[in-house]
Amino acid sequence: MKYNKALFPIAFLMFISLFANSVFCSEISGWVKSETCWVVKEPSKDAKIIGIILKKAAVTVEDVGNGWAKIIFAPVRDPQTGKYIDCTECYIQRSNVTTVVPGRW
Repeated sequence: MKYNKALFPIAFLMFISLFANSVFCSEISGWVKSETCWVVKEPSKDAKIIGIILKKAAVTVEDVGNGWAKIIFAPVRDPQTGKYIDCTECYIQRSNVTTVVPGRW
C-alpha cells in the first residue's frame, strides 16, 4: 500500500512533464488559407511588406498574440523577383493560417 501512494505523485509528475510542453506550446503547423499572405518584418499592419506566401503553402509559425504569428518555417518569396527568401524572423497575420487540410476547404 505504501508503494501505491508513492507511485501516484511520481506518475502524475511524469505525465505533466511529458505532455505539458505540447499542451502549452504556441507552435502551429498548418497551411496558408488566404490567396496571398503578406510577410512583414515586425508584427504591425504599418510594417513594410518584405515577402509573400502563396495559398495552400505549408507553414510552421509561433502564435505571438495580438493576431500575429512569427514564422518558423514558410516558403516566403520576394514580391518583386518571386525568388525564395529567408524570413525566420518575420511575421504574418495569424488569421492567414489554418490547421484544416486544404482538400477540406
